[in-house]
Amino acid sequence: MLAVLCLGFLGLTGCNQLGLAFRWADTYIASKVDDYFDISSKQSASLKDGIKKDLNELKSDLLPQWVARFRSIQSEVQKGNLNPERTQFYFDLFMKDIEHINGRFSDTANVFISNTNNQQLDFFAKAFQKKTREDLQKFQKTVQYQKEMRGKYLEYFKMFLGSLNNDQQKMIEAHLAESPFPGELKARNKVHIISLYLQGNKSAEARRDFLKQYYNDPAALNLPEYQSAYQKYQGQLKKLVIQMMATITDKQKKNLIENLNEKTAQLERIAKAG
Repeated sequence: MLAVLCLGFLGLTGCNQLGLAFRWADTYIASKVDDYFDISSKQSASLKDGIKKDLNELKSDLLPQWVARFRSIQSEVQKGNLNPERTQFYFDLFMKDIEHINGRFSDTANVFISNTNNQQLDFFAKAFQKKTREDLQKFQKTVQYQKEMRGKYLEYFKMFLGSLNNDQQKMIEAHLAESPFPGELKARNKVHIISLYLQGNKSAEARRDFLKQYYNDPAALNLPEYQSAYQKYQGQLKKLVIQMMATITDKQKKNLIENLNEKTAQLERIAKAG
């Protein structure tokens, strides 16, 4: 959920929706937590308060960094200095932010988990299993899933660059064919996670401790084959972004600069908002 929010700031939502997404983030995240825990109104209010506090810290810390980074990228695109090395540099910075975003909400998450009751811990197991079954079914429908992913990739690149030429579309097609997101393996990894959660008829306190560990360091519980596949996918995604940026046309450069300028202005307004 937090990664989705983070990606939204990077540009995967409409320019005019960034401020709205930020203002409603606490409600959105609380509703998703409710899907997994069936939380009370009191828990929801407390969770929203914690999320608002964490988001305010992001506004004063992370968002100014992104504003400066967007401006730097704009400048390098305008001067023609955004070479493969610089593209990789910025890609790694953003991915590092996304990977560590959960840590910025860890206190709120731990407080929430500590206040869950036995019924909610049972509800979580059932909801998690249900979502995992749905994920498995989705990823096993290979043709449909590939079509969905192709649409998303095209949407994301077009949002930044505008229309793509044939060579660029072929790059995306080749990436999706050779290095697809390991969705089915991710779903099987979730089966592994929930089996650990239910293993040995854990006490309520032990299940809470497990959830805290899962939130704060999920990679430590992952199947090695999934962890390896995900890292490989991320490397191939970086390669695709570098290839795409090396082929952008003058018109696409103009579109990219305008898009980054709009995003920068949006982030500045969010960061300054009370």
